[in-house]
Amino acid sequence: MNDDSLLLGFTAPIFQDGRGRIFLEQQTISGLTAWRENFSRVVAFSIGTEGEVPDGWVDMEQVAGKAAGIEVITLPDTYSLKTYLRQRRQVEAQLLGLMQGTQYHTFGYGGWIGDPGEIAASVARRHGIPHAVWFDRVESDVIMSTPADSLGARLKRAIRCGIVRRHERRAVRCADLSLLHGASVFAHFSPLARRAEIVEDVHYTEDDRIGPDALSRKETSAADGPLQILYCGRASAMKGPLDWIGALAGLKAAGVAFCARWVGDGEMLPEMRAAAASAGLSETDLRFEGFVADAGQVRAFYREAHLLMFCHMTDESPRNLIESLHSATPLIGYRDPYSAGLVAEQGAGVLVPRGDVAALVQTVVDLDRDRQRLAGLIRLAGASAGRLTRDNVFRHRSEIIRQQIPS
Repeated sequence: MNDDSLLLGFTAPIFQDGRGRIFLEQQTISGLTAWRENFSRVVAFSIGTEGEVPDGWVDMEQVAGKAAGIEVITLPDTYSLKTYLRQRRQVEAQLLGLMQGTQYHTFGYGGWIGDPGEIAASVARRHGIPHAVWFDRVESDVIMSTPADSLGARLKRAIRCGIVRRHERRAVRCADLSLLHGASVFAHFSPLARRAEIVEDVHYTEDDRIGPDALSRKETSAADGPLQILYCGRASAMKGPLDWIGALAGLKAAGVAFCARWVGDGEMLPEMRAAAASAGLSETDLRFEGFVADAGQVRAFYREAHLLMFCHMTDESPRNLIESLHSATPLIGYRDPYSAGLVAEQGAGVLVPRGDVAALVQTVVDLDRDRQRLAGLIRLAGASAGRLTRDNVFRHRSEIIRQQIPS
């Protein structure tokens, strides 16, 4: 096969309604479209789920023009052990056929038993098929960050972590290419890899960047009034949501006036709400926006914010930091290689040691007292991450795949 085609395993689920129509998250469609702009055709696979389609997901038929040359393949839910044991051979044969019908192969990787990326990488290894694996976080570390209250839960977590860590290391060692999103993930996995490349994952275009006039207004808005504090992401343990609530409580105790927003859904939202209530945070202090499907509205939240405050507890490379910089919103949060690299470019933020809530609170208190410095950080954020646009990062990734994976 030599037709410049790409087989892509992605991790977001595919939803199907009763009529067999395929629905994908808008960001997944953006990514598939970007891949298609760089390859002659794209064949993409993930687990298919039947049932009620989540709000904001898009019918592939509605993007037929953009989706020309993109084929989406649904796999059974192999995360179900029963399904995995019953249909594993069938899925392996299906994936082998897809590999034989495409030129380049790259698999998003989760690492747990039944993960489609793990199955695909295993098939490629057994048949000597060149391939890449893609990591945007260290899943084994994410598992260990999950709360476990009982001895049994901690034992289960440790076993799951051990299995995933073993699979991760094997996948990276054996793949022809490891595409590692961001400096934190690269630092973790690159010593194990045959070939490792640091890449980014961005869905904002140059047109999505804040313009000069809006940037000037934003700098002016930071001069006085309540601090506008934002976080965009899932309410899950790896994001440190309780540290985030704790930081807001510390700011309120220090007499800082602020309006904070958490934009995103997640399993820890009820716990966050309870913690906020216990800390005496009012609806004026903090708003939980939930999942927001409208990308324009999310971008508006970024642009209105004076700072993105984040408490990431694991090595990952979240897109929200880059999206924040595109909106001239400085990064105030826990240090890791990824966040440090973004801040180092222009100095558009202040980072503290991971887990040090008191230092995070003091940093924001200091910025509240020195609004001229805050305005300077906003200006520096607006000058940051200029090269990190959707078109640039997908073109870069596609060039690496062609150069590094034998065809």
